[in-house]
Amino acid sequence: MIDWARHRVLVIAPHPDDEAIGCGGLLSRITHAGGRAFVLWMTIADIRDYSAAGLSTSDQRYHELRAAAEFWPLTGWHLARPGTDNLRLDTVARHDLVDLIERGDHSVTLSELRPTVVAIPDPTSYNQDHAAVAAAALTALRPGPGLYRHQPELVLTYEQVGDCWNGQSHTSTPTFFVELTPADLDRKIAGLRLHESQWRDHPHTRSETAIRGLAALRGAQTGVDSAEAYRCLRLRA
Repeated sequence: MIDWARHRVLVIAPHPDDEAIGCGGLLSRITHAGGRAFVLWMTIADIRDYSAAGLSTSDQRYHELRAAAEFWPLTGWHLARPGTDNLRLDTVARHDLVDLIERGDHSVTLSELRPTVVAIPDPTSYNQDHAAVAAAALTALRPGPGLYRHQPELVLTYEQVGDCWNGQSHTSTPTFFVELTPADLDRKIAGLRLHESQWRDHPHTRSETAIRGLAALRGAQTGVDSAEAYRCLRLRA
C-alpha cells in the first residue's frame, strides 16, 4: 500500500483539463492523504473547437486552470507556454520541451521540485500535443545516476478514454491501478467540470458518463468498484 502522504506528485499535462481526465482521482487521493500535488501545464491558446460556442480562448482556459488549481488544491503549478499562438506542441523542438520539464526557469521542473512520483501522457495518443509532451517527458525522465539528474521513484503514464484510437493493433495494458472511493470519483468529475470550455455531453470521451464508465471498467479489472489505470514505467522500492 502506497503512503501518498509522503509523496510529491507531479502531473505533466499538455493542456488544462488533462490533469483531471487522466489523474483526477490520483490528485484527490494525494491531497486527501496530505501529500503534495503539482501540475506542469504546457500550453493554452485560442482555438476553434466542437463546443457549442465553437471556440475557446486562452483567457478562458487560464481562468479555468486557476479554478482547478485551487480546487484540488495544488501545492504548486506552472503554465509553460501561455498565449494565443502556442497550441501545436509538436512544432516545438523536443529539446525545448525537455528543458521545460527537466530544468526550465520555473518551480515545478524535475530538478527544482524533485518529485517522488511523475505522471505523463500516453506516448501512443493520437493527439499530437500529448505525443510530443510524452516523448519529451520520457527523455527528461531517462534512467541515469541520481548524482546528475533527479530520478523519481515512480513514473506512470496516464490514460484518457479516447487513447485507444491510435491506429495500433493493440493498446497499452494498464499495470498500475489507483482505487477510487465514490468521493474521489466525484471530485475527479468536479475537477473536470471546472474546465467548462472542455466539458462535453455524452456520448463524448470527456463526458461524465464516459469518465465514470472507464473508472468502473478499471475497477472491475482490479477487483474494486472504481479505479484509475496507469502504465508503470518505473517503480523503485
